[in-house]
Amino acid sequence: MEKIRLQDTRFLNESGKEVIFQGVNVLHRGRENGHLYPDLEKAFPFFRESGFNLLRLGIFWDGAEPAPGKVDLDYLNRVKALVRTAEKYGIYILLDMHQDLFAQKFIDGAPDWACLDEGAFHPAQCNLWYEAYLKSDAIIKAADNFWADTPAEDGVGLLQHYEAMWEKIAEVFDDCDNVIGFEPMNEPFMGSLARESFGAATMQMMQKYPAFDMGHPETIPPEQAGEFMGLVGERFLEFDRTTLMDFYRRMQRAIRRNSDKPVVTGGNIYCSTDVPTGIERLDDGLQIYAPHGYDSVVDSDRYESFSKENVERLYQGKQASQERLGLPTIAAEWGAFPSREFTNDLIAHMNGIIEKNLWGSAYCEYHPGMETDPNFTALRRAYPMETAGTLKEYHYDRERLALTVTYDAAPMGETVLFLPFAPGSFVSEQPFSHREQPLGGGSCLCFVRSQAPGEMTLEIQAEHS
Repeated sequence: MEKIRLQDTRFLNESGKEVIFQGVNVLHRGRENGHLYPDLEKAFPFFRESGFNLLRLGIFWDGAEPAPGKVDLDYLNRVKALVRTAEKYGIYILLDMHQDLFAQKFIDGAPDWACLDEGAFHPAQCNLWYEAYLKSDAIIKAADNFWADTPAEDGVGLLQHYEAMWEKIAEVFDDCDNVIGFEPMNEPFMGSLARESFGAATMQMMQKYPAFDMGHPETIPPEQAGEFMGLVGERFLEFDRTTLMDFYRRMQRAIRRNSDKPVVTGGNIYCSTDVPTGIERLDDGLQIYAPHGYDSVVDSDRYESFSKENVERLYQGKQASQERLGLPTIAAEWGAFPSREFTNDLIAHMNGIIEKNLWGSAYCEYHPGMETDPNFTALRRAYPMETAGTLKEYHYDRERLALTVTYDAAPMGETVLFLPFAPGSFVSEQPFSHREQPLGGGSCLCFVRSQAPGEMTLEIQAEHS
């Protein structure tokens, strides 16, 4: 596979084509199978025929360093075997060190030896899993000890362990041409700063609005909710600019000892809402911006209140962050939808946001069985996978089964379009030639060559549609 390089806000392959990434997260949190789905290799034909050229593949500190200072090369090599399988299917990998609630003992992440929670209280259950970030003294204490580089049982600081682990990971995966970047930590949690910030903001809001009740968020008007998150976000921006950027620079140094692959940065855990990120550019420019974004009803049973307007607003914030940073961008986590009749509509709505911003995308997340679930078919969307020239805009009309692409065509080279249908008609004012490569499942790659440089608009519609 061709290696990927970064140019301004675009991803380019070695042929100079602009690459759009489309794919899914693959995250197996359980220890029982070594943090890897059994027989995941069998899903790769589905990934390929769905047009997925990217997997955000989760790895876990619990698997990579099960004992202090002992990196498990067997685990990393089993992950590497999957990366090699992905390469055979033309799929790129974003390698994500994943955590949820910081540690494996809570959901996934740090091994037990690195979870220095000092025996603090942890709630037996929460209505929503992520409420534990604020309700669990144990998670807060463990996170605080991580950021403080508190020594583990061997006397070596936790951040020092993490840095050495990432140095080894970079060495193991550096020769994988399809790995586009290393993400040092999924959704970093700031520890006690979070509870303090929410508490202070709540007090300010209650003084201004006596009826403000965080215990019943459904009663809070949208404008007050926005004001509240603005107060909280001010302190979180400072965390991103200081503690989190220091961490990213430290991981950058560790990775650079063995690899020049980009570092993937997103922002703190609360940046998956409309809280802006305060992260900055790394000094070598080898950096990918990978924001997350979810509506507030995700993981709840309140999908009747799902707000497309909220999703649009929060991704406008991500787009503003991209403009500030000037980095190529992948919407690395979104969705997390249940399998319901409304799911394809919500996926298609998010697809429109991705199209508008010319971003890469990784739906969260793949589960075995998705291959045959009709409620996730909107993930199979037509898009320009590789553009020979400069991509300007595109749109997939799912109802009409039609893809429209506009780009400044390069003098030479073929543009590669993924189509989840057999093409029937081609409409363009510019002369071109084309050929198709079936992928299975009714989808194909369409290779288009413009016969002259300059702006080209092409519409391809399915046959008999």
